[in-house]
Amino acid sequence: MARPRVLLVLAILVTVFSVMTIYYYDKLAAEIDARLQGSVLDNSVGIFTAPFKVSVGDGLLTDDFIDQLHAAGYQQRSSEVEQDLSGSYRVEANAIEVFPGDASAQMGLYPARIQIESGHVTSLTNPITGERLSSATIEGGLLASVRDGDRRKKIAVEFADIPEELRDAIVAVEDRRFFIHNGIDWRGILRALKTDFDHGEFVQGGSTLTQQLIKNDFLTTERTFSRKLKEAAMAVILESRLSKEQIFSVYCNDVYLGQSGTFAINGFAQAAQVYFDKDLKELTLGEAAFLAGLICAPNRYSAHRDQARAVGRRDLVLDAMAETDAISLEEARAAKAEPLQIKKHETQNDYGTSYFIDYVQRFVDERYGERHLSPQQRITTTLDPRLQRAAYRALTAQTEKLDKTLSRSARKGEAPDKVQGALVALDAHTGEVLAMVGGRSYDESQLNRATDAERQPGSAFKPFVYATALNSRSYTAASMISDTPQTFAYDGGRAEYKPSDYHGGFTNRNVTLREALTRSLNVPAVTLAMSVGLTNVADVAQKSGLERPRVYPSMALGTSEVTPLELAGAYTAFANDGTALRPIPVKSISGTNRDGASTRVQASSARVFSPQVAYLMTNLLQSVVDKGTASRLRAMGLKGAIAGKTGTTDDGWFVGYTPRIVCAVWIGFDDNRDLRMKASDAALPMWAEFIKQAFDLRPELGGDSFARPGGIVSVEIDPTTGCLAGPESLERRQELFIAGTEPSSMCFQDTIEADLVPVTDEVAPPTDLPTLEAVDADPDHDDVTREVDIEVCAQTGLLASPYCPRTEKRTFENGKKPRESCGLQFHGPGNL
Repeated sequence: MARPRVLLVLAILVTVFSVMTIYYYDKLAAEIDARLQGSVLDNSVGIFTAPFKVSVGDGLLTDDFIDQLHAAGYQQRSSEVEQDLSGSYRVEANAIEVFPGDASAQMGLYPARIQIESGHVTSLTNPITGERLSSATIEGGLLASVRDGDRRKKIAVEFADIPEELRDAIVAVEDRRFFIHNGIDWRGILRALKTDFDHGEFVQGGSTLTQQLIKNDFLTTERTFSRKLKEAAMAVILESRLSKEQIFSVYCNDVYLGQSGTFAINGFAQAAQVYFDKDLKELTLGEAAFLAGLICAPNRYSAHRDQARAVGRRDLVLDAMAETDAISLEEARAAKAEPLQIKKHETQNDYGTSYFIDYVQRFVDERYGERHLSPQQRITTTLDPRLQRAAYRALTAQTEKLDKTLSRSARKGEAPDKVQGALVALDAHTGEVLAMVGGRSYDESQLNRATDAERQPGSAFKPFVYATALNSRSYTAASMISDTPQTFAYDGGRAEYKPSDYHGGFTNRNVTLREALTRSLNVPAVTLAMSVGLTNVADVAQKSGLERPRVYPSMALGTSEVTPLELAGAYTAFANDGTALRPIPVKSISGTNRDGASTRVQASSARVFSPQVAYLMTNLLQSVVDKGTASRLRAMGLKGAIAGKTGTTDDGWFVGYTPRIVCAVWIGFDDNRDLRMKASDAALPMWAEFIKQAFDLRPELGGDSFARPGGIVSVEIDPTTGCLAGPESLERRQELFIAGTEPSSMCFQDTIEADLVPVTDEVAPPTDLPTLEAVDADPDHDDVTREVDIEVCAQTGLLASPYCPRTEKRTFENGKKPRESCGLQFHGPGNL
């Protein structure tokens, strides 16, 4: 009786074990199958640059272009007889032939032969058909893969792209029976233990390549028996799903091989680029052995840390290859004699993209949340790699130049601190971030000054004051305003503010709004802000995308802090017909919809003012570039339609735009010390250098003129009066107006002065200026009009002052206009 009971128990145990084995096998198989649905065994999210178009005449440096092809995963082919050219490129004399991958036609990508001479594209043809092309689109390159919060770079390759010497090195040192076993190699485990014992250190791994792949991609790093069993089971399952060649190539693309700055180096193709600046097929035997030797402990055997230890590890791999007859002893000795020449470990060729990647990750997380992203998704960003390199080079050149300039004034024996900088370039009509550099070196400082460093923009804020004035229709570009020393009372008269210009002087006369902005005069800006209402100026700034400024008179001079990204976004209101765009760094995210389609990302927007006001502001800001504080741009050789504004505080700013691109640059110290330099000297050269390169790389970003909307009229005025030019006008020029706001009569300088001298708590209206009656009595003015249009306070009917809540134009007969200025005072922001 005992025996049948034992058999029954054993049968039950076997049945339970079998059921559990089948259950867990199916569960693990389902997990692997789900990962393999995307045809790639990878659970990272890829961040890519935007695809870019190449046209005849575009600037294109061969080395830069090849770097971009590598980033996009292209492999160089040199043989004419190779059949499968998809995902590859060939270099022939001055031409590069590009053959996109198999699925490229769905993305609108086709083969192209790009002829490059003197750094410019001279012709484009289809290398297969010979057809001439007007342009060619190149797919975006990988910026980074993000997995479990870690940032990595890798270049995916196929099995055929892996050199035989590298394959042999990997197999010899990691898994000698890889092409024979079924995922678990018991003999290999025992042999590895013996080899490690003989050498006195870790030479061979006990796990197969398949097990290592499972451990890295599916499991945690905990060292438990249950995890080891799971690893072995999943390795067997994976071997039944993929061929040996597929498993080997996935392993070679995924394995961790060290660190480059903030990036993990994953895969041998990426490692070959980082360590030797070579493609895989260019590696020597010794270099292949070195890379294979990094697998077990990349940091321990890093040649940057310990050259001798790295060489010793390489030699052990070569010995292992000789033991497996992959190479001869002579070949091993020759490879050991090779000097190990590792490329200098630096991230300079990162071109500042790490700052942008930080911004992308934060943007996606804030907009969609971490759970919205899943493995194998592709984030296509807005970054143009060509413009990014131009931005980095412009920033680097200018900051290095300023370092030398400032070092001359440093105290003897003291090393001067380095100047920092930031640059942001946006598409003027989509808000897409085309380039972003947040500092000189991401390795040295991860602070993204483009997105996170808030500083006072100074006069770069003034355009929002002038836009508010033009939008009110109470002012035009020809309106006269006083540039004399003034004291502004606020907070119910309990506080005063007395602005001065950067140079400390005043013109001591009335100036038009155009001249005031062109010369960046401070008193007129504050006067305007007080006149149209500080709260109204704050509203315009906030609608444009800036954080709402604190409402004080000094606000008009840019005392509220902003970031370069915010200021660039706010300037799109001027460049985009009055509609401000919120900057976006992402074009699309694949696989976020239920049907697996991509989610398109568009910038949110806000209408700030009319296209007519935007055009007038652009025209005013063109004067700043043509003959104002930014006129050095023309001396630097920049032509075409450019508008912008400088800003000088402790730092240097310039925000400028063309018909297609908005760019903000900032220069300063991280500790807020005074740069003691005008923006035209500090920031403007960096902007100019970037835009020069941008125009060369993408000529369509420039333009001869800004689009002029309807409702704009041009009138000839006397700039000394702001009125219509008359027969006696010594100066005259064309001025633009919103239809209906243009002047309709002539007037004289003394009349304008009588009308526009402002009243403050400390400055009384003058009594010794000529009146209109005196002008009428003057025989030299017998042709003066018998009626005049005067700006008056709508509430009191007296001459308008900067403090009137609302003003309007009224027509008076000569001698009957009001003689006193309005005495209403500003009593806090609530009254504005």
